[in-house]
Amino acid sequence: MTATRQGAVVALVGCLVAFTACGGTVDHLKANYATRTGNDFYKAQNYDKAIEWYRYGTYLNPDLAIAYYHTALSYMALYKPGSHHPKDIRYGQEAVDNLETYLRYYPDHDEAKGYLLNILLQAERYDDAGKFFEQELKRKETDPRAASQLMLTLGVIYAKKGDFDTSLEWYKKRAELEKDSPEALYTIGQLCWEKVYKAGQTLDMERRKQLIEMGLEYLKRASDLKENYFEAVLYINLLYREKAKVAQLTGNMEEVQKWMQEAETNQKVALEMRKKAMDKK
Repeated sequence: MTATRQGAVVALVGCLVAFTACGGTVDHLKANYATRTGNDFYKAQNYDKAIEWYRYGTYLNPDLAIAYYHTALSYMALYKPGSHHPKDIRYGQEAVDNLETYLRYYPDHDEAKGYLLNILLQAERYDDAGKFFEQELKRKETDPRAASQLMLTLGVIYAKKGDFDTSLEWYKKRAELEKDSPEALYTIGQLCWEKVYKAGQTLDMERRKQLIEMGLEYLKRASDLKENYFEAVLYINLLYREKAKVAQLTGNMEEVQKWMQEAETNQKVALEMRKKAMDKK
């Protein structure tokens, strides 16, 4: 090949590369314009039209992460929580898919993770929520603060599902991680009371007693760690009332009176603590 022809080939290849790069730039500019147009429709609450423009944006630029995020928000705006209508199931799934895509680009975006948790709970997809946040915990296990928050999130997920034992397990793991956290201890006591109160006499008597004592133990430890922790003391009051109910069921009226007195004493202390806390504000 002559030098002239070689030069011509190099020039042609250069032109093709430049044209391709230029074409990619144009598509990216169009994608940005499509996203801005989608934002205008979103602000006008025309979510279907907004989705069309956002999807056009990701068609032109598959790496335009913000368009996936806004697509998810649009589907969430259309979704009716708790609905099992096929349309709402699709809206919920699209919201989840787009949030998960966005989070692959920005895995530490807490607001997006909050939206994902919200939509999964609203759709009663507790196992999917648990799976996602357990993966998050593996990713963040070397960060104690983040790990603690994720354990709390997992406890909430399984409590919403009605899986008391798994919820309690995650709350206990959090309390083990944050040994000096009164809030971590408080959540366990609160969960125990909720289980005993809602289950009532359908709960095995021994299990009922066990949960009452467990709840009291954690709440008292929480109250010892935090001054004027009136929320914890109020739940101590409520658990003593549950203890009185158990005594009544067994016909031990002396203990009924004893535990009711404990409940009323703690209720009074809690109200005084609350007043002190309000006065400081």
